[in-house]
Amino acid sequence: MEVLLGMKRKACTGMKIRTVKYFIGEGISGVWSNRLMSLASIGIVMATLVIFGLFIVATVSVNFIGTQIQQQHEIKVFINEEVSDSQLQEISRQIKRIPFVKACVLETKEDALENFKEQLGDRAALLEGLEKDNPLRNAYIIQVEDIQHASYVLERVQRIQGIANVKSAEEVVDILLKIRDVIRMTSLGMMFLLGFIGIFIISNTIKIAVFSRRKEINIMKYVGATDWFIRWPFIIEGMIIGLLGAVFALGIVVYGYQYVVTYIYKTINIFQLKKVEEILDMLAMLFIVVGTVMGAAGSAISIRKYLRV
Repeated sequence: MEVLLGMKRKACTGMKIRTVKYFIGEGISGVWSNRLMSLASIGIVMATLVIFGLFIVATVSVNFIGTQIQQQHEIKVFINEEVSDSQLQEISRQIKRIPFVKACVLETKEDALENFKEQLGDRAALLEGLEKDNPLRNAYIIQVEDIQHASYVLERVQRIQGIANVKSAEEVVDILLKIRDVIRMTSLGMMFLLGFIGIFIISNTIKIAVFSRRKEINIMKYVGATDWFIRWPFIIEGMIIGLLGAVFALGIVVYGYQYVVTYIYKTINIFQLKKVEEILDMLAMLFIVVGTVMGAAGSAISIRKYLRV
């Protein structure tokens, strides 16, 4: 009895494997038979995912830059030239008493000049002779515990007597966060719009495939084939179209991102961007899932609407 059950299980497993192979083979055959419409569908999926991918990497880059600014965020407080050494120390004590101040370090005007020379590098000779008549100011560099408290610290610092000017990158962070939100909303809108177009074209591609095989489908129904047995090859056909579009789109976005990162490092080199290897897995997963779902959705809509089984 156990032998018979084992043979039955093996037979069922073999049938399932053959059925899956049949579905995949028919799906590939359908893509090739309607290759012009399939190419159009692949192109739409590719265009959709390229635009979506560009917005994704832009959002990731803006977030990454914003994080760097937050981690490196500091408030620079410039002191009036008339302030004496004792007043300078009193200003330091008042700043350190402000809540959320993590650290407060004095940068003398001599230190500021040396730092400026280091930043200029080979052009540091332009500052020669300024040591005797240094136009820079003493300044306190303040580190805040969290950037969300920067506004509060700024407000309290500006009340202190002897402060000439206050410089903070808070506005830059706010701008980056606003840009991120705009990119996020725009990417979602473009994704839905192009996704709808892609599903519509894939649906029409499958519709043509169904129409061209209507006699074969009728025969299969006549000999007892189930509805899903007939539907699966068309769904797999749509999934193959979506997957191919995703692969091509991934290559374009990854190559383009790598080019941009290399160019920025060579020319600007102010902020760091994530390396391609750090976002490749995320992009590949997103592209494959979205592309495959688009293809399957287009097929499902087409079959429900046009395949009368």
